[in-house]
Amino acid sequence: METPVGALLKTLNAVRKRTDFKTDICDHLETLFFECLGLECRLIVELGAGDGESTFVLERVAKLWNAKLVSVDIEDRKEVASYKNRHFIKMNDIEFAGHFKDWCKENGIEPHIDILFIDTSHLYEHTLREIEAWFPFLSARSKSIFHDTNLRKVFIRKDGSRGKGWNNERGVVRAIENYFEQSFDEETDFIDYKKGWLIRHYTHCNGLMILDRNRA
Repeated sequence: METPVGALLKTLNAVRKRTDFKTDICDHLETLFFECLGLECRLIVELGAGDGESTFVLERVAKLWNAKLVSVDIEDRKEVASYKNRHFIKMNDIEFAGHFKDWCKENGIEPHIDILFIDTSHLYEHTLREIEAWFPFLSARSKSIFHDTNLRKVFIRKDGSRGKGWNNERGVVRAIENYFEQSFDEETDFIDYKKGWLIRHYTHCNGLMILDRNRA
């Protein structure tokens, strides 16, 4: 019988092996794993499943915590994962947010999100609406993680390799700035604290911003 430590190490090795594939998020997969694993969670919501890179990590975290994973995407991404407690919703995530409370009730799930991962259109207006629509469902102690906070036409990975991106006119980070009413320099790694949130940012691989919320 596999021990909890054995299961954890096996999962970590799988995540590390996944980083061998050079993508626009590969450098952040191990970070995503540890960040999510460090918070005992019952419900993870992923907005934007894409090719399944973030899903690969999130479903493994969910399995270790025996948590529910809800993935939302406008494309059919049902087959990118096989975790039994994953629910895939093919819908615009803003639209689904309007049904989320009722959907949770129908599926016997408490509508309190412990981990919210956002990697969708990367556009300013859309990200603004995502924050407005989804943040009210966050648990008192939760994490919100945004990819593409430093999106560029050409992005650089930790190993110095480059990938092709696009200019979203700072869409994601501008929306976060709007929420906190403060400017951020997304071209630098930084740690900050605003409005009850610990904010950490990593510049490489299109940028990753981690918001830790801890309300008494």
